[in-house]
Parts: sequence; C-alpha cells; structure tokens
Amino acid sequence: MHRSALSSTGALRIVVTDDDPMVLAAIVIGLREAGHCVFAAYDGEAARELATLIPGIDLLITNTRIGGHKAPWLIRQVRLQKPAMPILHIATGDTIDEPLPPDVHTVRAPFTPDVLLDQIHALLARRAGIGGIAGSIAPSNAPAARVDNSSIRP
Repeated sequence: MHRSALSSTGALRIVVTDDDPMVLAAIVIGLREAGHCVFAAYDGEAARELATLIPGIDLLITNTRIGGHKAPWLIRQVRLQKPAMPILHIATGDTIDEPLPPDVHTVRAPFTPDVLLDQIHALLARRAGIGGIAGSIAPSNAPAARVDNSSIRP
C-alpha cells in the first residue's frame, strides 16, 4: 500500500468498526500499514467502549450498520463522553433512519486505502481549521464522495 502523506504527520489512534469482518480487516490492515495504531471492533458496543475508554483516540470510523445498532446510535453514545471526537462514516448502501450530525463526514464504499487515508486527512484538517485537500469529505447531509473503480479487499 502507498504510504499517505498523513502517516508522515504522526500515527493516529483510530477505532474502526464494521459488521463485515473482511471489510474491517482490510481497513485495519491498510491503516496499520500507513503507520497508525488501530483498534478493531466487530459491533457498536465494542466500538463505543474502545472509543470512550481508551485515552487519546483521535478518530472513530464506523459504517452504517454495526451489529444490532446503526451509526447514529454509536455516534450519540460516543459523543456523550467525547463530544469533540472526529468521526468518519462509511456508507455502504444501508439506509439510516435519522440524519448524522453535520460534523460527521461520509465516504461511500467501495474505495481504495489511499482514498480512505485522504478522507481521514481532510476530516482532521477541517476540524483543525486548516482546510481540506482535493477530494475532501462531503458532510453527511451532502452527496458522499464515491470511488467506483476499486474497492477495499483484504
């Protein structure tokens, strides 16, 4: 995997959750190869615990459906304890019954590992107030970025 410019700014501590173990593994491997410390969660409860109990988590990445819960539930639970937590939502075609908070950004699957790293960089840059990069993340209420020519595979 190509190392993103993001990895040169230091390792991030990231919690990733996805109910598809193959997708979760691919995301975790890609982020670890880019030099990040990644905690994997197979469901929303585990993701909530990791994101809220581990000190210094920089980012939560979640897909729409996470076990018995959906992304809005997880986001609410995490934000109760860590209201400033940056969150990236991966849209896979599942519907969400309620809107996501406006500061939660969405990337539409499938995507390459480099696209995911670029999206993470753009999200964190926006939250830091230094602007995004080309192909920045769309707010959850706007059309999400879509990359059709490739997908994450373990």
